[in-house]
Amino acid sequence: MIAVDQAVARICAAFAPLPPQTVALADAAGRTLAADHHAGLAQPPQPVSAMDGYAVRSADRGTRRVIGSAPAGHPYPGSLGAGEAVRIFTGGVVPAGADAIALQENAVCYDDAVRFHEEPQPGHFIRAAGLDFAAGEVLGKSGDVVTPRLLALLAAGDIAQLVVRRRPVIGFAATGDELSRPGAARKPGGIVASSGYALAALIAGWGGEPRDLGILPDSVDAIAALAETAKSCDLLLTLGGASVGDHDLVQQALGPQGFALDFWKVAMRPGKPLIFGRLGHVPLLGLPGNPVSALVCALLFARPAIAVMLGQPAKTPLRAAKLDGNLGANDGRQDYLRATTQWRDGALWARPQPVQDSSMLKLLARSDALILRAPHAPALTEGAAIEIIPL
Repeated sequence: MIAVDQAVARICAAFAPLPPQTVALADAAGRTLAADHHAGLAQPPQPVSAMDGYAVRSADRGTRRVIGSAPAGHPYPGSLGAGEAVRIFTGGVVPAGADAIALQENAVCYDDAVRFHEEPQPGHFIRAAGLDFAAGEVLGKSGDVVTPRLLALLAAGDIAQLVVRRRPVIGFAATGDELSRPGAARKPGGIVASSGYALAALIAGWGGEPRDLGILPDSVDAIAALAETAKSCDLLLTLGGASVGDHDLVQQALGPQGFALDFWKVAMRPGKPLIFGRLGHVPLLGLPGNPVSALVCALLFARPAIAVMLGQPAKTPLRAAKLDGNLGANDGRQDYLRATTQWRDGALWARPQPVQDSSMLKLLARSDALILRAPHAPALTEGAAIEIIPL
């Protein structure tokens, strides 16, 4: 067995960032930038009013003559002279010669004149050109995920197309005579295949393109056929068939198809029976069949691989917390305990689920974190400092 960190490093070393492609801004949500993107203009492009009121010269005092108006999108064409004002609205371009905005609620209006209860100060309620960002400023960096917030920023910068990484195609196939789809007829002793649905959602959420290659029977020929169907994938995931036994066929079936094993078995719980290697030019990650083990291993190993292909950091995020409960000493395997968290007295507390059996999805669904425990970690009591992986 190898350590988790070694396994992650060896998996990530098998990947490189995928080539870039150009997409329309409207199609870019969730994609990963493959280049820095620069603002095509300043925002705002010109000084604009932050409020409804009057554009004036702060050096003037008393009554001003109103010479025009400047609604948003309709700048006043001239400039202000001494004793003059322009009616202006939020977002309107500040006319040349004006250096302040007098609020409309402070104004006393006459037919073509205005005076103010309180004289404005220089710069009051004017948004300077480039207040948000300057022309040429980097708005999105290579490796950034295009969130709705970033999408709005890039649009404001007049960027119509984005250079993004191609989505990695992640094929996955479940193995086992006992498996059936939800709602389908089940054989005697059969179970419903569940991991693939979560896996597809995780892959999409991490920026990949999931490709369901089906449920394969415990047949050497059926599993060997993956060598052909996986050729268009950037990574192939198998679910089940990774342990020791007559019916664990992944290595047996794919060996004659050119599968080259890198490592097998990781010192972790859940998820020890993990396979990694290469099926021709396609990296293959064989996940355990137990659903909790499969999803924890996907988080720890498939997610960093996808991150590398997208040009993102491959490190699994950790967060400090306090232990809500007690834990015994750990053995030689790195442990990932399903847990629930809550904020209490200004600190984040994580409480391990009472049962950690790797077949029990309900406890995983009700958890929002994994407590990380290093090999041979000592026993811990209530309030001990721990690290968690947020789910």
